[in-house]
Amino acid sequence: MKPPEDTSTEKCGDMRKRMIVLLVLLLAGFVTIGWRLHQVQVVEHEKWAARSEGMLKLKRVLPSMRGAIRDSGGELLAHDKLVHDLWVSTLMMRDFNDVRARLARLQKRSVREVSKSMTREQILEEYRRHVAVVLASGMYGHEGNLGSRMVEMEKLLSGEKATEFALLKGLTEEDAKKWQSLLEENGMVAVSLRPTVKRFYPCAERLTHVLGYVNYNSATQQSGSAVSGIDAQVGREGVEAVMHKTLKGEDGFQWIERDRRGREITAFRGETKLPKHGHEVWLTIDMHLQDIVEEVLEEAVLRHSPKRIVAVIADPHTGAILAMANRPHFQRDTMEGTMLNLAVGAEYEPGSVFKIVGFTGAFDRKLTYMEESLNIDPNSPALKAAKLRDHVHGEVTTAEAFAQSSNRAAYLMARKLGEESFLDYTQRFGFGKKTGIGLTGEVSGLVQSRRNWDSLTFSRMAIGHAVTVTPLQMVMAVGAIANGGTLMKPQMVREVRDEDGKVVQQLQPEVVNRVCSEKAAAVMRRAMEEVVNSKKGTGKRAAVEGFAVAGKTGTSQRRRDDGRPGYEPGHYCVSFAGFAPADNPQLCAIIVVDDPKGDAEDLAGGRLAAPIFSQLMQQSLHAMAVAHRGPLSGRSLVKGDTDTP
Repeated sequence: MKPPEDTSTEKCGDMRKRMIVLLVLLLAGFVTIGWRLHQVQVVEHEKWAARSEGMLKLKRVLPSMRGAIRDSGGELLAHDKLVHDLWVSTLMMRDFNDVRARLARLQKRSVREVSKSMTREQILEEYRRHVAVVLASGMYGHEGNLGSRMVEMEKLLSGEKATEFALLKGLTEEDAKKWQSLLEENGMVAVSLRPTVKRFYPCAERLTHVLGYVNYNSATQQSGSAVSGIDAQVGREGVEAVMHKTLKGEDGFQWIERDRRGREITAFRGETKLPKHGHEVWLTIDMHLQDIVEEVLEEAVLRHSPKRIVAVIADPHTGAILAMANRPHFQRDTMEGTMLNLAVGAEYEPGSVFKIVGFTGAFDRKLTYMEESLNIDPNSPALKAAKLRDHVHGEVTTAEAFAQSSNRAAYLMARKLGEESFLDYTQRFGFGKKTGIGLTGEVSGLVQSRRNWDSLTFSRMAIGHAVTVTPLQMVMAVGAIANGGTLMKPQMVREVRDEDGKVVQQLQPEVVNRVCSEKAAAVMRRAMEEVVNSKKGTGKRAAVEGFAVAGKTGTSQRRRDDGRPGYEPGHYCVSFAGFAPADNPQLCAIIVVDDPKGDAEDLAGGRLAAPIFSQLMQQSLHAMAVAHRGPLSGRSLVKGDTDTP
């Protein structure tokens, strides 16, 4: 009989083997975990730290305010306001744990109950539907088709690409508070309000071309290092564009940390840089005069239905532009209308207003005098080849010829000067080159060089044809006569101030060049006054009761719009440029009416543009409280005056 086997020894051996295997497995597991921890904490530390930081940290932009634009009296023309944008993050709507917890609270159930009754996709879809309902009701609650709006909103939120976007922009403080209450009441995640700035123009229908507008370049919020959904304003057209570097501010920033639910942890706010706001730009514009100009143009458009109309008022002594307006203008909200500032960007043949060049030159060179008798017989040797039509006939004096706008007399003045000198005075008046006002879209006009002239160019230029100018060039040229013979550079910006109101840049009046002597300018002022005061003057309708007015009418056949050479029969561009009071000019202005509608005999500068000028000047002089001065009575325009050669 065999002795019994020692089974306990075998069992102990098996146990030891199992323990060894288990220990090996545990050791291998710990080694694997340790290796992975080493990989994460040491080898891949920067990678995972950046990813973690990107999920929890955000560089929030602190928006700067773009500098305001003001008129010469400080009235706000453009400024920024703090507004709010409503942002939606479809990325955060896919944070399952957070969405599940919020859905459970909305349904007043436990997270476990929600998890048991719904799949992961159903939970995300249900919460997305809830967000869509809240957003649609907040945006379209007053509309009858709310159901379809909810469906559209849900489609917008269920896009495959995880992203962030601004659902609503430019909410006022009051609207933002309503939205904030709505979001809090409904336990919303992934929908938030963010502060930003928006440009406002208090006088929306005024100075559209002068001020211009801003575009918004969006920067989408990203985690980690990018900015947080602030629209950068970029000046487009007008002062907004030209003075963009001065007006724009410098955004600040603040590093913040969020918990996994997207809420800011205020205790962990990081580096902060405060925004630096832009400088204010003060213009030379006087809004009292600007309002007058805009209203006068509106009336003229209703009365004459022109294709285009322009008005500019300037200070002849400083070159400051006090008012500038065009029709048609454009709407900033829809960007519909004419974007071009016609005062600086529209070229036209000035017609008889341009006669100031030849007459001024002749007076300056002492080649004529006011009472000189002129032979304007079309068959005379000096005029026969020119083939100029003229409504003035018989023997006239220089003063009468200018007042009645004789074409042949204007050519005689140019002939007295000669081609070279006539071109010289044309350039002295600033024609053929940009004024340098600094507004977008300015053109130089066209003054042909002599090598491009044909046999009729000289005679046509003398009467304001075969040459193109801008309304701003023309008003500055007339201003040179008004101020005593000096061409001033037009000035739109008066000064720049910092955010504390301190003047950091003061722009001074700038002389371009001397056009003529003071004596010649004085004679021209008298000649231009006769245009308005004399019985046969073409500008009688420009008179202003109680004030002496000086100016010049202009009528030219309209050039074709299609780019082809030639003119449109029966279509005209009419104008009047002048100043007042004539003996002490305070305001210089121009009215240009392009292609007005009406009877043929009324389509002339003296009949159509002059009355508009009168209305504009009368209201402007009264607005500025200029002392009443009557016409320059008692002055004899005779041979013995100082203008006699």
